[in-house]
Amino acid sequence: SLNEFLEFLNKQTAKSFKTNAVHDYLATHAIDHEEFLPYTFFREETYGRNLVAKNEFFELLVLTWLPEQRTPIHDHADQRCWMLMELGSLTFKNYEAVGPITEGKQFSLTPTGKAETLKAGTNAVYIDDGIGLHSIANASRKPAISVHLYASPIPRCRIYNESLKNFSWVDLEYFTFSGNTWTETIQQLQ
Repeated sequence: SLNEFLEFLNKQTAKSFKTNAVHDYLATHAIDHEEFLPYTFFREETYGRNLVAKNEFFELLVLTWLPEQRTPIHDHADQRCWMLMELGSLTFKNYEAVGPITEGKQFSLTPTGKAETLKAGTNAVYIDDGIGLHSIANASRKPAISVHLYASPIPRCRIYNESLKNFSWVDLEYFTFSGNTWTETIQQLQ
């Protein structure tokens, strides 16, 4: 269950997130996708980043994708990431830099391998910056939902500007927090 998963995550340390503990847990435990419904909010203008839970060692998000929404090419600020597909399908494309990456300087990226499409019900996938820079897209005509677990919250990451051919740091934001939109959260605080 989601509650059991959160209990497991809250017991982890920075050190244990660098082991196979999360991979082993995800390989042997199923979470009913309906348990993520309270955290599932779609956005028209871009994919939605909906926070489920976080502490100093992890961040668990439900990402929602309408057809044709995609992330820019980005890194994970040296953090580990596991992803589960809950609904629909998403296409992943990895990239590598042609030459060294120097802040503020132009450089090119080249795709590595073929784009991979993951469908709901597949096993958890894993990525970190050592595997590659990447982008994710909903290339289908149907909405998609994915769950992302980051070992250490990622408050910002590098986004590749394909027009300027350089990286810039971008602060990441949540569309919802613990099942509430920011407007609802602000109203509750008043």
